[in-house]
Amino acid sequence: MTRDEYLSQLKYLLGSLSEEERMEALQYYMDYFDEAGDDAKVMSELGSPEELARSVNEKFATAVMHSRKEQADSDATDAGQSKSASDSLYFNFAENAVKSLELKLGAAEVVFISGKEYCIESRGIDSQNLECFLGNDGVLIVRNMKKINLDFFSHERSRRVVPRILVTVPENARMERFKLSVGAGRLRMKGVSFSSSSSELEIGAGSVECGKICSDRAVFRCGMGNLEFAGSVKGNTVIDCGMGCVKLRLEGSPDSYSYNLRLGLGEFNFNSEKKSGICQVQAEEKKENHFAVSCGMGNVSIYIG
Repeated sequence: MTRDEYLSQLKYLLGSLSEEERMEALQYYMDYFDEAGDDAKVMSELGSPEELARSVNEKFATAVMHSRKEQADSDATDAGQSKSASDSLYFNFAENAVKSLELKLGAAEVVFISGKEYCIESRGIDSQNLECFLGNDGVLIVRNMKKINLDFFSHERSRRVVPRILVTVPENARMERFKLSVGAGRLRMKGVSFSSSSSELEIGAGSVECGKICSDRAVFRCGMGNLEFAGSVKGNTVIDCGMGCVKLRLEGSPDSYSYNLRLGLGEFNFNSEKKSGICQVQAEEKKENHFAVSCGMGNVSIYIG
């Protein structure tokens, strides 16, 4: 699909917006294509026209219109970092140099895609507010703990740089540890597949949709947000859910898994089994692959097969 075909389909799918809003959104993404200079990567990052149209409609329906000040430029000083445009940062690292990946994000819109090496790209985030470095132990750390203005479609914005982070992971990469902490915002993985000896995902009030991750050990913590995980987990898996929603879609046989459950006022699903209300369940036999689940007022669903 070409850029023109993509934008033409997007325009058709935004028919529920007013003419002014539709043209603003189209101009917004035309500028984004121009700034990126790589149509294929932009379409991979944004998803299908249908996916993007849903996101645009949601943002126009809920956005609070207010002005956003220009962010100051800052010289890039970290190793592996270059600056191609105002508030545009780029880092790249060879696959064999990265042993683990750790992301700690306060509020951002993050997209994972598959590529040939580890790359971290950002737009609309000042370099002082984004930390990215590779430690001596091979841990690639990405941190953004300052709140980012997410009013993408403000009519008073002086420019249209999308405040987001794009993470490229080598296809079928193998990590020692994958650690993700998201306070707010949204994280999506599009066609990304990797394996990790251990994974730890912690979600506050944000939304995370993981691709295919194979992990030997895993910990999932969710406060008020939404976490969707696909792939496989082995050994002991910890799930701690407050008022949010955790959904796991895993490969394998449900007969090879057991679980212990502490449930408050929420709901728990394990394939066809369903439990709700205050209860505790202890597995008669703790199997090699085991879930330790604690759920307050939220929802935990595990589907295996």
